Amino acid sequence: MAITLRPFALAMTFASLAVLHKASTAAPQRIECPKEVPEATIRLVATDNGWKPYKSFPLRLNSAAPTGGPPELNADLAQFTTKRNKTARMDTYDLSPPHPGGIWMKCGYGASNEITLHKQLDDSITQCTITQKNASPSEIEIVCR
Repeated sequence: MAITLRPFALAMTFASLAVLHKASTAAPQRIECPKEVPEATIRLVATDNGWKPYKSFPLRLNSAAPTGGPPELNADLAQFTTKRNKTARMDTYDLSPPHPGGIWMKCGYGASNEITLHKQLDDSITQCTITQKNASPSEIEIVCR
């Protein structure tokens, strides 16, 4: 009986390695944040005490980062590794499960990320690298696997 289990265990090991290899070599997915928030998407209304609202546009892309769930959870992910060179900063996030609310990409707009846009990512994604080039306006490249 031990002889029949050994080939089975060996087959399971190879199957597990094949799944891990497939996950590590998954085709990269490029995520693109809009370059700016369109003015028409934001509506301000007058206040009761005489203050008049004003929108200063355009609100340009300033940052990007994955979150552990939808926007209302405010679940920014804090664990990432950073590499820098003369032209850019690269943050790599390990997004291994579990993430019950899913993984979302947050794109921040304005000098202090006054407005954010969020998009849910595919559940198969386990890593994202965000490269922010030293440029103005900000150039951000997002590659997830």
